[in-house]
Amino acid sequence: MPEVFFFISDIKQVFPARPLSPSILVAILGAIVLLSLFVYRRGWGLPIWLRLSLAVSRMVVLALIVATLLEPTALVSESHTRVRSLPVLLDVSESMSMKDQRKRPEDIVDAATALGMIPLGKEVEVDRAVMGLDTKQRQVISSSSRLDFGAAILTESGRATFESLSETLDLSYHSFGQSQSLISDSALVSDEDLVGLKATESSTSIAASLEAVANSGGIPPAGIILLSDGIDNASSQRSEAILQDLGARGIPVFPVPVGLSDPDDVSIRKIVMQEVAFSGDRVPVQVHLKSEGYERRTARLSVLLNDRRVSSRVVRFDGGLQFEEIDFRVDVYEKGAARIDVMIEPFDDEVSVENNGVAQSIRVVNEKINVLYIEGNARWEFRYLRAILKRDPRINATFIGSNVGPEVARNSPEHIERFPGSREEAFSYDLVILGDVDSSFFTGEELSLLEELIRDRGASLLMLCGPMHSPSSYKDTPVETILPVRFDSDEKWEKVSESVYPVLTPEGRSSLVMTLENEEELNDRIWGRMAPMDQLPPLLSAKPGATVLAVLSDSTSRDQSYPLVAWQRYGTGKCMSIASDRLWRLRYKAGDKYHWRLWSQSIQFMTLSRLMGEHKRVRLETDRSFYPVDGQCRLYAHVLDDNFDPIVQPIFRVSVTGLDGKQVKELVSLRPDRSQAGLYEGYFTPVEAGRYRLEANEDDRDVSSSTEFQVSDIRQELLDTDMRPDHLQRIAELTGGAVIGIRELPQLTSLIKSDPVEITLLSERPLWDNGIVALLLVGLLGFEWFLRRKHDLP
Repeated sequence: MPEVFFFISDIKQVFPARPLSPSILVAILGAIVLLSLFVYRRGWGLPIWLRLSLAVSRMVVLALIVATLLEPTALVSESHTRVRSLPVLLDVSESMSMKDQRKRPEDIVDAATALGMIPLGKEVEVDRAVMGLDTKQRQVISSSSRLDFGAAILTESGRATFESLSETLDLSYHSFGQSQSLISDSALVSDEDLVGLKATESSTSIAASLEAVANSGGIPPAGIILLSDGIDNASSQRSEAILQDLGARGIPVFPVPVGLSDPDDVSIRKIVMQEVAFSGDRVPVQVHLKSEGYERRTARLSVLLNDRRVSSRVVRFDGGLQFEEIDFRVDVYEKGAARIDVMIEPFDDEVSVENNGVAQSIRVVNEKINVLYIEGNARWEFRYLRAILKRDPRINATFIGSNVGPEVARNSPEHIERFPGSREEAFSYDLVILGDVDSSFFTGEELSLLEELIRDRGASLLMLCGPMHSPSSYKDTPVETILPVRFDSDEKWEKVSESVYPVLTPEGRSSLVMTLENEEELNDRIWGRMAPMDQLPPLLSAKPGATVLAVLSDSTSRDQSYPLVAWQRYGTGKCMSIASDRLWRLRYKAGDKYHWRLWSQSIQFMTLSRLMGEHKRVRLETDRSFYPVDGQCRLYAHVLDDNFDPIVQPIFRVSVTGLDGKQVKELVSLRPDRSQAGLYEGYFTPVEAGRYRLEANEDDRDVSSSTEFQVSDIRQELLDTDMRPDHLQRIAELTGGAVIGIRELPQLTSLIKSDPVEITLLSERPLWDNGIVALLLVGLLGFEWFLRRKHDLP
């Protein structure tokens, strides 16, 4: 039976749990009154006071029964004093398994303090304390992982601090990586509680773990103690907002850094390498190396192609970030994706060897590029470009001179007289370079054939503008439709100031076409050499959907940016427009290095999609060429019918086949993307490392491209080995806490507010489920029965 409500607390409100409308309630009460008066309307010789007493008793009984059926409930408030909680979080991600090799005396003393070899809170002379450590203690320090130090803080060196905190706070201990889990809710944690902890979590989300423990109780905790190296690789965009919310709620976080911010380590941060190469090519690779603790030492840098070493050289470490160049020859003659591993030889005492290599995929092409160059003006750009095309072993070049006689074509196997009239011959070209040629040189059928080659056969058109005919003479022709820019055919070429030079757009900076040097500032300076450009065609703007790679440096003084270099897709092919024919100025003081690189990269960009089969009716793609094990591979299929119109259907099935090991084949159903007709997408999750091929189903394989991708077991936690004191400091600042060093742990007792909190709770208490109601009913009914018996009433 619940307590008598009059002594529980103040009643704030009373309301019926099963309410009735006022009119019905009045009608019921009226009926009770009338019924009671009707029963005792006769006198039977009784005095009026007795009849009124019996009637009132009957009315009260019936009213109580009705009130009980309505379940009257009271809203009451209660005040309680609660002890605040203090969660302690211990990082168990893979980075906590690293064993830092400490050399600085301060770091050694911190480690010895954490392990309980030096008393906590005692002022020590660092050098003397280090000298006082024996050989066994030094071995324990060097063999202890970051997790070992964190566990020792909880069970040994920091035990007195946590015991003091537990006198006024409710401590709990949690491990965390991607999410948190409870270790113990006892006041102190024991070695037995931590014996099963392993640093095996594959990712770390500090903010999410802090949020989880902060919201686990009804009362905000007094603070949160965080033992971590600060490496955070799984936080979401909400992380900053979560930390600010903790600060606003008065929940400070006190990070205790575990680890070194500059451990002895050599790592490859990234590699810069082209994504596609031809069989037999030499591919340059720029390697970004970072080293700490190995200055003036050397190691071997190697390149592996499909697990075979194909190149190596010895590098000397300078300390910090350095850039090294290495190249290799593509000795693979099968078209498809090949795995490239760039590795640096590890040292025995490195904190991690997982970051000594970087894997990437390169697409190998084993076919030559068929290029048709049509020119009507023997300008400087033609002379240099002609030489580039002729000496490149990857290119089969054919030339048409619109201003020379047919005898040149008869006497030279590399020249033809006109644009091919037969579809078979015309469709054999992967790229058509259209120079300063009058549109009248072509027949209407030839221009239509050129458009079909680009639109339906996946070839590309590159227009190198010229002052005589290109692009002005192509007004109202199929070429005007193909071009990525709009032009004014009635205007003359514009004179350009000598100080104006090309400026790359953000798309241009990220494009391999415009990358002449990997260093951004140097790349910009090289493009600045392409001045003066003398004159430029009257281009109005880029077309909607076109990508502009370069504009002019005087764009701020123009109504619209001038599309100096732009490209767009046209059907299954591509078209690029280069407005200036002064590209040869890139040869200034550099020979043909940059001029050749620009044309080589442009030709490669324009033709590789066709060479890789991407111009077919079914084009398969992945969002990346390299994935981690258990990562999510996003698959795309662009599906067209025989007329190259989009096909819309509920499902398009593809297969993913492992090319290494068991060669398991898995069918994947792609669903239509509502934003684009003919586009289907789906997901595949690889469970094993290796090479995979994405193909269409058996019925569509003849009209479909295929693509390959690599899967590697990437341990993200072991790639970045540096402890992140900046991140831990940011956490403390946003939440109103402070970063606490290992030797400063006793300060926690004064920094954390341990006062109990008084809270007021509102609760609903049923008034009908109460002994007083039962006593009233029994008493009133007994009183009525007694009077009726006494006066011998029926």
